[in-house]
Amino acid sequence: MIFLYIVINSFYLIAVTIVWGNSLGRWGQGLMFVFALMFRMSAWPLAAPFSDDIYRYRWEGKLQANGGNPYQARPLDEQWRNLRDETWPKVGSKDVKAGYGPLAELVERWSYALAERLTNDPVRQAHWMKMPSALFDLASIGLLWLLLARRAVPVERMLIYVWAPAPVLEFWGTGHNDSIVICFLLLALLGAAHNKWTGAYTALGAAAAVKLWPLLLIPAFFSVRRGWQFVAAPAVFVAMALPYWSNVDENIRFMSGFIGGWRNNDSLFGILLWMMQDEFNAKCAAFALLSVATLIIALKRWPLEQKCALTIASLLVVAANVHPWYMTWFLPLLALIPCVPLFIWLTLAPLFYVVLIEWNVRGVWDGSSSLRWWVYIPVLLSALSISSEKTIRWLKTKWISTFVT
Repeated sequence: MIFLYIVINSFYLIAVTIVWGNSLGRWGQGLMFVFALMFRMSAWPLAAPFSDDIYRYRWEGKLQANGGNPYQARPLDEQWRNLRDETWPKVGSKDVKAGYGPLAELVERWSYALAERLTNDPVRQAHWMKMPSALFDLASIGLLWLLLARRAVPVERMLIYVWAPAPVLEFWGTGHNDSIVICFLLLALLGAAHNKWTGAYTALGAAAAVKLWPLLLIPAFFSVRRGWQFVAAPAVFVAMALPYWSNVDENIRFMSGFIGGWRNNDSLFGILLWMMQDEFNAKCAAFALLSVATLIIALKRWPLEQKCALTIASLLVVAANVHPWYMTWFLPLLALIPCVPLFIWLTLAPLFYVVLIEWNVRGVWDGSSSLRWWVYIPVLLSALSISSEKTIRWLKTKWISTFVT
């Protein structure tokens, strides 16, 4: 399945290469969207092939339906033993409280309420927990189409997102909630493109209320338009968090493990840890590097979409935990700002799923296997190659201008 995923990604890249710079015509554009929908509908019946996240989503939704607070309850807590049913073995991180944002928890609550109405079967209820991911993915397609039109980018570039295997398998097959983040990020970028900055920051705050990382994009947005509107982002986050307001120190410590803590397909963090021989110091160094990179990118005179894509890439480079579906975070931005290293990363990311083989056979999770370098080395080499070419081109231009002067 992993090999097939990579092969499909390779054919996807061939399709992107063919369509780039060419016009499909109205019929071709129509077929592009028809096939995009067919791909998604074919993945919907799959029983979450790469992850059990939907079972955790359901447990947290059921917990809320029974009056519990997901930020204060763990699946292993005896107080909530009555929530266990036949899906219990697949509920992940049983000893950990909720780590998603408040909007994600609200979506889980509403989704479970609907799933409970649709069926009494716990397994089928878990399957319906994929519905928000699918719906927000469709909304993302519509928003990306509007953003491309606003930026005067050919509609054919939509193929970069709508034909990508990652959203199909990760959102429609597995049900990861990252499509919600992507949807609100695209809404924020569309608001910025229309110079509607209050709306842009509001959407960015909603994205952060699903997963915290979009807060890193505030400097990029602020660098394009400085104004008081940026306060809308944290205000929206706080407003959505109010229904769950409680002590979340433990939750924050757990979530900080994304940057440094529970290692899984890390790249730069592994090097920092090797250099410092201390997990806490490596985490501090990773946060420092990410902060510097975020500010440097924000100060560059680049399009906002490029700043966002590179900020996300910087986050994933320093992070201690990188799952394959995290590549979808920058995927729609590639339709506006093509980047070869990110395309390579997207293509090879399914190799990260090799960890599931030993997990399913022996119950051992080796997220820091050396196999991850089969992904990162091609990505880093391509990035270095492009950087070298740009440096040489700049030096030649500088030398010529100096000589002429």
